[in-house]
Amino acid sequence: MNDQKKIMADTKQWIEQEKVWDSSLYATSETRIEVAGTRNSGSTGLRKIFAAPSIASASPMIGSASSDPGKTAALQVLYERYKDCTRCQLGHSRIKFVFGVGNPNSEALFIGEGPGYEEDRRGEPFVGKSGQLLDKMMAAIGLSRQTNAYIANIVKCHPMTNPQTPDARGNDRPPSPEEVATCSPILLQQIAIIKPKVIMTLGSPSTKMVLHTKDAITGLRGKMVAFDVDYFYPPITDLEELRINAETRETLRKTQVIPTYHPAALLRNPNLKPESWTDLKLLRDMLAKSTH
Repeated sequence: MNDQKKIMADTKQWIEQEKVWDSSLYATSETRIEVAGTRNSGSTGLRKIFAAPSIASASPMIGSASSDPGKTAALQVLYERYKDCTRCQLGHSRIKFVFGVGNPNSEALFIGEGPGYEEDRRGEPFVGKSGQLLDKMMAAIGLSRQTNAYIANIVKCHPMTNPQTPDARGNDRPPSPEEVATCSPILLQQIAIIKPKVIMTLGSPSTKMVLHTKDAITGLRGKMVAFDVDYFYPPITDLEELRINAETRETLRKTQVIPTYHPAALLRNPNLKPESWTDLKLLRDMLAKSTH
């Protein structure tokens, strides 16, 4: 009898999944980017990367984003502070500093690994094939970067296998632990400004950083974990960047983290689709509860 119930539950899950998230979700098209001018070193070419499309006219579908222009201003100040950063080797080889995109008033924050080829040229996270898939994943649960979600990465510059050939395709690599440690204070300040209700980490590098764990994504996904605010923002610290007030600390103490697969992993292995859909529904349900 238990086997029959499981079969029925699995069938119901599959039907629901396919209604919302059918095979067309994987029909991504190649995005061609025209890069005007020549690549220069230093701070040139790093103008006005920060942008939050349609924030003024945001119309959230779930996880209502309250109107708080102070968050937009605070993120702009943060961007200006770090846009020319060369504190690690990534800053010396990047084309564009990739800060983040979306509505700062969102309750959902998606965190990826780092910019790739397309992102390095556009200055916006998740704009290549993985980004097209992420947009469809978000749309399946009523979210978008234009209205009620924010997207960022654990590092803001493109980690390349060979920095001497920045125009080569397939020149991506995961960021090193040293690069993540150097760059993560920028992300942590973004988190403190946005104060999301839920963080969805995309893939192993971002999950390991946000949950400060060495465990693999396969054993972590499908669960909701409390954001460890005291670990990232110690009550007593010499780092001014990581000092937060009591109100922000209490707000972040309620933040939940939901790990899931990176969209690139789903493109490589569509068999992961049912598990990632379960994670997205967990995010959707968590946001729906926060509105009641």
